[in-house]
Amino acid sequence: MTRSSFAGVDCGVAQAVDQLGDKWTLVILRSAFAGIMRFDEFTEHLGIAANILADRLSKLVEVDVLRKQKVEGDGRAVAYLLTAKGLDTYPLIIFLNQWSERWMGSSKGRRIQILERKTDRPIREVQVLAEGGKALTAHETYMCSDASGSDVLNRSQTIVARRRGNDLR
Repeated sequence: MTRSSFAGVDCGVAQAVDQLGDKWTLVILRSAFAGIMRFDEFTEHLGIAANILADRLSKLVEVDVLRKQKVEGDGRAVAYLLTAKGLDTYPLIIFLNQWSERWMGSSKGRRIQILERKTDRPIREVQVLAEGGKALTAHETYMCSDASGSDVLNRSQTIVARRRGNDLR
């Protein structure tokens, strides 16, 4: 079965992919975090076709990741600014960069370094942390349904439990 949208799927990852999963969307967000704001700047920076950029920007505005704001002093110019929802994608952009540097990095060294503005020191790697601050791996965690539940998680757990003999951990 081919799906055109994950919007109705009871899964946070699927819903996030529905809004952010296009190959241009994340590089547009990366550019926005780097200070690119105007349509012509995105076009110049990314080398993206105008129709594709217009479509992606429109979708990001529609799902409240970016917002449009008229540029003062230029009646026609519009800036695309990150909303609170858009700013919340920052750890994802940083993680993707760190993951890429680790697994597809340049033989010449790191291509991008992320520094804390206040100290000019490199930031730490994005990690999954236990409540006490200990870094955890995928093997040290598991998923379970929360208050509202998840049909997708429940179905996957049923499949895994059947294979493992009902041990969900």
